[in-house]
Amino acid sequence: MRVQIDRFEDGGWAVLLLYPDGARSFDAPRELLPEGASAGDVFEVRFEHDRAETDRLAGENRRLLDELIWEEG
Repeated sequence: MRVQIDRFEDGGWAVLLLYPDGARSFDAPRELLPEGASAGDVFEVRFEHDRAETDRLAGENRRLLDELIWEEG
């Protein structure tokens, strides 16, 4: 997926547009962008699924839920 920086807003946010069609926009914290990034720059964005961390969090959530259930019972 590619995005283009539309503008920077007060409060440290960047408005990003899906590139090239610009059909959707979303905000991202400016600190996530490389230093020197400016309006008009285009970036490739990738999401990588961290299955190990997802599994770890699911296990932790189950453990916490079990603790709550046992405390109530």
